[in-house]
Amino acid sequence: MTNYKEPLVRLSGNRLITTSLAVSQHFGKKHTHVLEAIRNLEVSQSFRESNFRLSSYTTGQGKSQPMYEITRDGFSFLCM
Repeated sequence: MTNYKEPLVRLSGNRLITTSLAVSQHFGKKHTHVLEAIRNLEVSQSFRESNFRLSSYTTGQGKSQPMYEITRDGFSFLCM
């Protein structure tokens, strides 16, 4: 694993977001557990689509892995 740390919050277009990868790094959790928690949230489909956008990142070995881009509302819901 690399020592690179994803910033917890960044600007995307005109809104602040975070990612599931940044959340896992910041809170010292395994990324797979954060992904699982997001997938298991009991929220409406419209809330999920508005606040959790499936994306990906590339590992140090060049492998593409899933992650979510998360809005402030999504982050609040996930952390509660």
